[in-house]
Amino acid sequence: MSASAESENPPRPWIWATLFVTNMALIAAADIFDVIEQPVPLILIMLNMCLLAPMIAAARQRQEQIGAMSPALRIYNNRALACMFIYMVAMIAGGNLYHVVGEGSPLLWPIAIVPVLPLLGMIWTMYRYYQDEQDEFLRHRAVTGALVGLVLVLVTGTVWGFFEMYGLVPHIWNWWVFPVWAIGLGLTTCLKQRDGSAE
Repeated sequence: MSASAESENPPRPWIWATLFVTNMALIAAADIFDVIEQPVPLILIMLNMCLLAPMIAAARQRQEQIGAMSPALRIYNNRALACMFIYMVAMIAGGNLYHVVGEGSPLLWPIAIVPVLPLLGMIWTMYRYYQDEQDEFLRHRAVTGALVGLVLVLVTGTVWGFFEMYGLVPHIWNWWVFPVWAIGLGLTTCLKQRDGSAE
């Protein structure tokens, strides 16, 4: 593909990211409000994961095109993808094993701990990226994304908590915090790329 063709049709990772996040939100809402029952949510989540491949490919291509790829970011992307893949496998496997093992079994401890390990790996990956990134703009963009993700978690958690307290919405498990934070981080990064490419 020529450079002029690439500039006319630039990759659009934000389209894939928006579609992925929208699907996940719909699946979560349908599961929370008992519109669908297990194993349907897990199957839908696995199918939605297929959107990650074109999203990642488009994001990498776009970052290369606009000069927003550094060696530290390349390493971060690979580590983050590995952590998130392990996390999704652990979540889906844990959900299925929970129904097989049953309540009260001591095997639930390792089943519950396994998905936490890749999340700790993801936090370490973020820390390493902040330490290793030499490009101030890329570091600033990552920190801004992390802060927007934190704001999204704080607002969502506070609003949902008050709604739940008054019986307006059902109780949800606290592991939603990390995915919501990651959604805020990812969307902010995509939107900042769009803004930056327009300048």
